[in-house]
Amino acid sequence: MTVKGDSRTLRLRWWLMDQAIALKRRLPRRLYQQPPNWIGYLLLLPGFVLVSLLFVGMVVVTVYSVLTFDPIEILVYEVTLENWRQLATTNTYHRIFGRTLALTTVVTVLAVALALPYAYLTIRIRSPLVRKLLLVSIFVPFFTGVIVRAYGWLIILGRNGLVNAVLGAFGIGPIRFLTTEVAVVLGLLQIMLPFAIIMIAPAIQNIDRSLELAASNLGADRLRTFRYVVLPLAAPGIAGATIVVFTITAATFAVPDLLGGGRVDFVANLIYRTLFDSANYPLAAVFSVTLVALASVVVFVIFRTLGAGTLGTGDLRE
Repeated sequence: MTVKGDSRTLRLRWWLMDQAIALKRRLPRRLYQQPPNWIGYLLLLPGFVLVSLLFVGMVVVTVYSVLTFDPIEILVYEVTLENWRQLATTNTYHRIFGRTLALTTVVTVLAVALALPYAYLTIRIRSPLVRKLLLVSIFVPFFTGVIVRAYGWLIILGRNGLVNAVLGAFGIGPIRFLTTEVAVVLGLLQIMLPFAIIMIAPAIQNIDRSLELAASNLGADRLRTFRYVVLPLAAPGIAGATIVVFTITAATFAVPDLLGGGRVDFVANLIYRTLFDSANYPLAAVFSVTLVALASVVVFVIFRTLGAGTLGTGDLRE
């Protein structure tokens, strides 16, 4: 019975293959040798639909930002600018937005600065074993979630954690690291660094090695070669890494919540509390729209300064 079943399955497969070949022969040759232009546009349709949904969502959030909040009815469809007035006049909100932008900038600068030599070493190292180890170390963090990595930093930076244990051996401490900006920056940096490396490595890979050898032959040491040859040619990767790290970090929630302990809140934490503590949807919408607007301005400045980088095919400065 097994042999007969296998034979029938094999005949069915050959019949389907014959039908596919016959269908191909019936089609015009130009259809499968040189696909029409509309097929390429058709492949863009899923991305266009996704972007359209995100755009519609932002429009809805923007509309919510000018509606009236009522503690009982939650949302009253009456237009008001009271929510925007609260944002403009409340110093607490200003501090949270300022902290978010400041720490996001610090994390972005540190991530790009550390990713550059790491990516360069990964691409230029001659030992295949070392290159594989460096590549594996980039992707290993993606195997664990952000929450797990944040809890790992809780153990490392805790009062009885690894860092304080080492400092205690030298008679220092214990020092409170948790619920400080330092802990939040370290946690975000560890998460964002692989993203920066992945964005920069292809740009360095595309740099012709002969240009570095030529600079060396003209008397430039390794530091000058890196400064005047590698960095300018790696600008597309640097631009892409800066944009990706900044936008992801600015909207992060888990790391400031766990490592900041309510003292180093980001805008995302403020939005969460506004939604779930007081159900103030209009005010939360104001925070969301403002955060998106600020991040968009920063991205636009990067586009104008460094170009679209590896995120685009052209340079916006042209």
